[in-house]
Amino acid sequence: MLTASYLSNVQNWLTFNQNNEQTYLNQSVGLTGVPSGLRIVSSDSVQSNNFSPPLSNSSYQNDTAVDNHTATFEHLPPVVETFLTKNVTASANEEGGGGKKNDVNNHVLTPSFIQYTDALVIEVPKALATPSNLKRMIHRALLSPTMVSGEDLLSVAPIKVQHKPWFYRQVINQYGNPIRYPAAATEYANYLLQKHTQEVSDAEGTFVLIQIPRVENRLLGKIEKYRPWVDTYSRQFNVPKDLVFAIIEVESAFNPRAVSKSNALGLMQIKANAAGRDVYQYVDGRAGQPSQEALFDAQTNLRMGIAYMGLLKHDYLLGVRNPKIKEMLSISSYNAGISRTLKLFAATPEEAIARVNQLHPKRVYRTLRYEHASSEARQYLDKVLKAKARYSELLDLNA
Repeated sequence: MLTASYLSNVQNWLTFNQNNEQTYLNQSVGLTGVPSGLRIVSSDSVQSNNFSPPLSNSSYQNDTAVDNHTATFEHLPPVVETFLTKNVTASANEEGGGGKKNDVNNHVLTPSFIQYTDALVIEVPKALATPSNLKRMIHRALLSPTMVSGEDLLSVAPIKVQHKPWFYRQVINQYGNPIRYPAAATEYANYLLQKHTQEVSDAEGTFVLIQIPRVENRLLGKIEKYRPWVDTYSRQFNVPKDLVFAIIEVESAFNPRAVSKSNALGLMQIKANAAGRDVYQYVDGRAGQPSQEALFDAQTNLRMGIAYMGLLKHDYLLGVRNPKIKEMLSISSYNAGISRTLKLFAATPEEAIARVNQLHPKRVYRTLRYEHASSEARQYLDKVLKAKARYSELLDLNA
């Protein structure tokens, strides 16, 4: 995403709308639920749609002891390390923890940590399931740099947050972003305790289950499938990788056989007689346009789409001085065409470029976002910029 401070207000529109209940995670990942018989299920993938609704009046929603101390930092101060882990042993012992046995079938009170293809599940004996303990367990699962076991979840040892979490990029929060530091883990823990928590009972006792949706074989699998080609052509045509993946997501949702109403084809939705023809002429030095078969080939489509974005940024918009403005214009032009985009600013391309060089990036954004004649084009810029922010994290470009 555009990273300079000039868009401080605009970024409020472009990034995560935290009041929006319809999240990217639910739209794109397609998470499934955890069956109530979790304690005896096999290691196969979790089956779908059996996870019960959250306990709306549960005390799991109400504890905020961790929240007020982990809002903005990136490197965890020792005092916060202590705060996040203190009293775990005391609270566990008070409620039967610390390796002691309780009266429920004489079982040791120890959480379980179970990995499924599309979810991580923390299973906690109810006697240990205080709000503070549950949050601490989620923290350790999300932030530990090594694989954790159920017993590890009760550890009071400081988490080495200078190292990347073991499940970094395999777990993304309700806004579609990876979880790297304690502030994000705390916020996501609150969400999980409200939305993905269930209480179940069986012959061994009563347990609280926390489902942490996992994206390893979904979004990340799609990234890895196409990443070698994206890496190659992004370097060749000097186009950011996160921008490429954002366009793929918005244009085709990673469907290499996608066809639009206007006959744009493939992963990056190339029109043979427009972007395809331009790439043939100005990049490949050949006449004609690509065939439908060629555009349904994933590698060919990616090469042509990235090459066309390179043409927009480095040739058609060469005279635009501000790189942020150039990227916004390129994104809008990829969707609506270079001519229609530049005519928002002046009658001719030369006049339009001269005009945008006199404008603040915020003004250019507002023009593209609110004054374009096409509603699709007005929304397209935001969609791509939001997706670009996610892929910057998922591709580890900002870590």
